[in-house]
Amino acid sequence: CAMRSVLLLLWATAVAAAGLPNIIFMLTDDLGWNSPGYHNADLDTPTLDALAANGLKLDQHYVYRFCSPTRGAFLSGRYPYHLSGTRNNLIPWYIPEGINITYTYLPKKLKQAGYKTHHVGKWHQGLHKFEYTPVGRGFDTSYGFLEGGEDHNTQKTFGKQCTGTDVDLWNGTGPAYGRNDTYNGYTFTAQAVDIIRNHKQSEGPLFLYFALHNTHAPTEAPDRFVAKYNFTQQLRNVFDAMVSVVDEQTKNVTDALKESGLWDNTLFIWTTDNGSPVQVAGSNAPLRGSKGSDFEGGIRVPGFVNGGLLPDSQRGKVAKDLIYVTDWYATFCTMAGVDPDDKFGPAPINSNNLWPYLSGQNNTSPRTQIVHDHAMFNPQNEFSTLRDGKWKWIKGGQHGEGFASWYGQFTPNVTGHPPPNTFACADPNPCLFNIEEDPTEHHDVSAQNPDVMKSMHEWFQQLKTTYHPAATAPPEDFAGYCKAIKQHHGFVAPWLD
Repeated sequence: CAMRSVLLLLWATAVAAAGLPNIIFMLTDDLGWNSPGYHNADLDTPTLDALAANGLKLDQHYVYRFCSPTRGAFLSGRYPYHLSGTRNNLIPWYIPEGINITYTYLPKKLKQAGYKTHHVGKWHQGLHKFEYTPVGRGFDTSYGFLEGGEDHNTQKTFGKQCTGTDVDLWNGTGPAYGRNDTYNGYTFTAQAVDIIRNHKQSEGPLFLYFALHNTHAPTEAPDRFVAKYNFTQQLRNVFDAMVSVVDEQTKNVTDALKESGLWDNTLFIWTTDNGSPVQVAGSNAPLRGSKGSDFEGGIRVPGFVNGGLLPDSQRGKVAKDLIYVTDWYATFCTMAGVDPDDKFGPAPINSNNLWPYLSGQNNTSPRTQIVHDHAMFNPQNEFSTLRDGKWKWIKGGQHGEGFASWYGQFTPNVTGHPPPNTFACADPNPCLFNIEEDPTEHHDVSAQNPDVMKSMHEWFQQLKTTYHPAATAPPEDFAGYCKAIKQHHGFVAPWLD
């Protein structure tokens, strides 16, 4: 539209003297609301604490309730309910499926403006064909793993094995032979630091998507980090150590940006992909729920903005308005002088340029609504969660919304038993919460607000007319997956090219 063109022109003019900004997006894995030290004094995270204190904290930054859809939403600018990964988190890995290949991923957009684009760490967007891998979707380089989880020390894959020692470690166009068997918190960070130190600003601005594997299961950390903690429960010591690894990773990356002279023209974002899974390890306190849940503990995550590009007037502040993970797509595109609109694929983007809000030019966020979930893949169980301003509506389907409790400072507790999966908001009685007044979701106010319930239900019905991926996944292809692993000497690789 004309207004968008004007805004792009104004931004391009404003950055012409300094050049386009470097963009660093660090996405932590399964680290809940209560894990950074600036939310929980039990954690030793001096770098995160300092960057948050000297930056702009994000108080209502929302993501999807588990891994792949959050990443797909960030990279495509689409709501997760438009993504096939929302059906089963692209598990098992040998389903020949990925996020819709016709969606233009963020690195392809930024390359239109001359950006050098790099991915490090977790991918989890599809791997059966090369075109679904990071380089296939627009990154210049990639070093990390293609599936959704692995052993931190050996890079051995999760789940059903082909050889018994299948390794997932990928270096852009092929397996990273000989680079496994080292803690990936170290190797991934070293790769990110090398990218920063070797970047030549004269060749174009830098976009680095650093998708950490910490603090995702298995719960593993080097001894020097575990030694920082002395709780009775060893699981808690190791999990908290994984958070301290994240802190050191962040320090090494930000130090490299400063030492390389890139920091002053960099926008730096740190956040996480979903809440902690309380059945495994972590804490989302005082929020309700867990990873896998649409209660706040599953989808409201810590985050902050820093870097030299952040105006001094915004430092030490808290951005309290709604932000959704899709909004980074339009924000980064607009800052690069690229039109964020993407006419390809079956669903449009739902992404807002946040920079006027984050930079203090505007006092409010452009985001006022979020479709967290919508009636996906099972017409008999219309599980949906919608947010409109202060109101949050949860329609829990036949079985309700799971992990509907409050789990305290760390879970599982010292008994070692995972918490029971409690339920709430089941049909025919959806819940309504006023998140401004009740961010911990203790009080269902549906009965007191019939007009709000009516409008939310109407919105829910209207969304049924929009695009939803197929209800069933393609047939599993374990044989093809294993054939590729054996052809690549025990390393995971695409198998349908």
